[in-house]
Amino acid sequence: MQAVAISGGALHYGTTPMPHPKAGEVLVKVAFSGINRADILQTEGKYAPPAGASELPGLEVSGTIAALGEGIIGWSVGEEVCALLSGGGYAEYVAVPATQLLSLPARISLKEAASLPEAVATAYMALVMEAGIQQGERVLLHGGTSGVGIIMAQLAHAWGAEVYATAGSGAKCALLEKLGVHAIDHSKAPFAETLRSMTDGVDIIIDTLGGPKLETHLQLLRQGGRLVSLALMEGAMAESVKMGRILMKHLTISGATLRSRSVEEKAAIIAGVHKHVWPLVSAGAIRPFTDQVFPLAEAEKAHARMQERLHIGKILLEVAPERSE
Repeated sequence: MQAVAISGGALHYGTTPMPHPKAGEVLVKVAFSGINRADILQTEGKYAPPAGASELPGLEVSGTIAALGEGIIGWSVGEEVCALLSGGGYAEYVAVPATQLLSLPARISLKEAASLPEAVATAYMALVMEAGIQQGERVLLHGGTSGVGIIMAQLAHAWGAEVYATAGSGAKCALLEKLGVHAIDHSKAPFAETLRSMTDGVDIIIDTLGGPKLETHLQLLRQGGRLVSLALMEGAMAESVKMGRILMKHLTISGATLRSRSVEEKAAIIAGVHKHVWPLVSAGAIRPFTDQVFPLAEAEKAHARMQERLHIGKILLEVAPERSE
């Protein structure tokens, strides 16, 4: 099959052996694959795939089931699906545990579906499992118009939270405002300064910035606040942190990753997504946003697009043409 592999810190398009589904897995013929920052980190040698996972990049796909492994019940060859992966999505075919599949929601195309698995699973993990989001709470998100951020912002809003999200341009902020989100343009002023002018603090912070902003985040959290760390984009080291804030304000700090979780843990997350998120997608309350679509052979251009940080929504690779209606 055709695929994109990593070699010498770069992406290379070529041929590789086709995977075969093991017991409990299905083989998906990929239509579209989503681009995530983890793919860039893996290409740079900074984020190795979990043991036993495909060495190919790609953490989410949409497509059709091409074959069933032993013991699969409830899925059929030819069925359109999207899937959460541990790797292998930059390819014409990928084998994935059946527990990490989701049927396409009503009115959602294969192209749109490819932007959802990683985003909805991350959002459910962070907002529900880690932060325990409650109606009426205030939530701060960073990178509000990224592929994950734009879905997480919509979900938090749909679950009754008052959502604040950072973005780096007027156009990005305008989109967030249309989605019912309080936008913070960090290109004009520091996000904390702007947030303080809007509110007296927040209950939940989904942090992708890392150590350098830890003290700032602790200051912004209200009594009983929760900080969930998902990434370290500005660095891993924190300096001059006043630990007393954590004690006196009864704060909770947790870290979470999705890719390194076990098959059983991912199955539980996908089950939660199916129950609590998929009805909102089917009803149109959660809208996937696609930024640009690149051919599989141009994966390097797709990565460059993400590195520019100009995208709004998900960047995709088109692996096979979408089925015409």
